[in-house]
Amino acid sequence: MENKKTIEKIIHSYFNGQLNAEKEKELSEWIKADSKNKKFFESVKKKLRAESIQHQLIDQSWSELQSRIYINNQFKSRKQTLIRRLNTNFTRVAAVVLAIVGLSFLLAQIMPRFDQLNKEISWFETVAPRGEKSMISLPDGSKVWLNSETIIQYPSNYIEGNRAIRLTGEAYFEVEKFKGSTFTVKTNDYTVEVLGTKFNVMAYEDFNRTETSLIEGKVRIRHKNRAIEMEPGQELSFQDNQFFLEKKDTRQSTRWKDDTFDFNRVPLNELVRRLERWYDVEINMEDNELKETIYSGVFKNEETIWQVLNILQLTLPIEYERTDFRKIEIKQKK
Repeated sequence: MENKKTIEKIIHSYFNGQLNAEKEKELSEWIKADSKNKKFFESVKKKLRAESIQHQLIDQSWSELQSRIYINNQFKSRKQTLIRRLNTNFTRVAAVVLAIVGLSFLLAQIMPRFDQLNKEISWFETVAPRGEKSMISLPDGSKVWLNSETIIQYPSNYIEGNRAIRLTGEAYFEVEKFKGSTFTVKTNDYTVEVLGTKFNVMAYEDFNRTETSLIEGKVRIRHKNRAIEMEPGQELSFQDNQFFLEKKDTRQSTRWKDDTFDFNRVPLNELVRRLERWYDVEINMEDNELKETIYSGVFKNEETIWQVLNILQLTLPIEYERTDFRKIEIKQKK
């Protein structure tokens, strides 16, 4: 990348939510390239403070102040009366100072509301395409691992406390505590609320269910008027408009981020969908009975799709055929 001064500006832009996905990727690669880069990034992060709003109105004249904000007629009348009674230069200066202080206080009360109304919030998007996984650091230091074919979005005012994440796909979160701000993950089915914890959310649309696995801390699941609190070692599944909460080895749900595929009694149809995402292939399996076949097993992502299919052939009544460069047909073994 560039010199340290330029890099520092880029890091500031990152924490203010002003970098696009391409620039974020460049910054991430620069940090990973050298431990010195990572230390420099951390030093800038420690110095960074929330952006302060400077009211330029304080440095402007009384007439400009009047033109910038609404003042009711009674307040105007009192100001004019006060100025007429002040005869010396000293008292006139004092009156202006008092007026500015008063208006500054008033601005502090009402400007945030105007800012909130007028400020346009944009959303930054990070995508892990088929066949790939990725990890990003959010502006508050929280970390997110994205499984294949996953999209997350976060708002431009994230560092100001709006820690609202939108998720499609699957992601593992390690959330930093941020005083006065609740971290949320919104899926199509429900919203996960958390203050600081480690958890996994699976929300692939074609699986027809949404799952949250809690590793550490506490989370609250909100759906319409319902709220469900989870404890570590629990997995919550939402399917067919119903919730199912069970005790489970929840770390099994997160092993994908360490390139290990760990399946415990999953339908073959779901396993096939995951293989398509992880290896960026297309697998056709038309036999409905075969789709419902249950599979359990563990293998590493280092293995090729062909090695994985060979393993599956040993334990399941299937056979496969390569029909194109990245197309595969799975059938019932004859």
